[in-house]
Amino acid sequence: MATLIVTDSNASLPRELVRGLPLLIVPMEIHAGGRTYHDGVDLTPQELYSMLESGELATTSPPQPSAYLEAFREAREPAREIVCLTPSADLSAAHKAAMQGADAARTEGLDIDVRVIDTRTAGSAQGLVALAAARAAAGGSKADVIEAAGRGMAGVAMYGYLDSLRYLARNGRVPRIAMWLGELIDVKPILSLVDGSIGLIERPRTRRRAMDRLVGLAAAHLAGARGRIAVMHANAPDRAEELAERLRTELDPAELFVTEFTPVIGAHVGPGLVGCALHAAEG
Repeated sequence: MATLIVTDSNASLPRELVRGLPLLIVPMEIHAGGRTYHDGVDLTPQELYSMLESGELATTSPPQPSAYLEAFREAREPAREIVCLTPSADLSAAHKAAMQGADAARTEGLDIDVRVIDTRTAGSAQGLVALAAARAAAGGSKADVIEAAGRGMAGVAMYGYLDSLRYLARNGRVPRIAMWLGELIDVKPILSLVDGSIGLIERPRTRRRAMDRLVGLAAAHLAGARGRIAVMHANAPDRAEELAERLRTELDPAELFVTEFTPVIGAHVGPGLVGCALHAAEG
């Protein structure tokens, strides 16, 4: 029996990478300028950053339960078993919405089996988990898919540095005094996302030091394994390519791809973030 993966757009997976895989992506929502946009559908990252630069405040919300229900309906044509991978429930209400969508599918009597899994991560780290699950689904059973997702969740981490605290301050996620001090001394905070929690690792003073630290963190996480790496960025393609080249040269990963964050993440961090998601398993 075929198994299909459902995840959401914050996973930031390049379309060319998932083309042909049994994977459906449900768009998150961005609210700006009195309108609601669907992530990656009717708003590009560049359009979002233009809004932010003009002073527009953007907020986000998870997919509605009805959006998950519609995805489950669509998925039942090629598949009867669905594994839905959501961002950490500590970071997003998407997990709750997906559970409600699955309940609605059962109430509706759809002939499908939906398993909703909290990946305990988000962004490109969630993307690595979804990619591993989709590849397993292409040639395996639902049990194989769940096992692949579990391995992905166990070995994944994400690190990145912010070029500016301005947009987090605007969204109320850091005090404005911290933003002013950060701009004054050119701090580039390095953040981690491990086991569902976001943490501040350190505050290097320059981009070069931040980039060096990212490479060191990646090497420590992979611990000699070739692993898989997603290099991600928010409107910073040149620095993302620089990081990707260093990681290729110094770590020789089994797989590496570069991806741009979708607008739903850009709405929180603004332009300039560069980082990497890593999975230590080579398979």
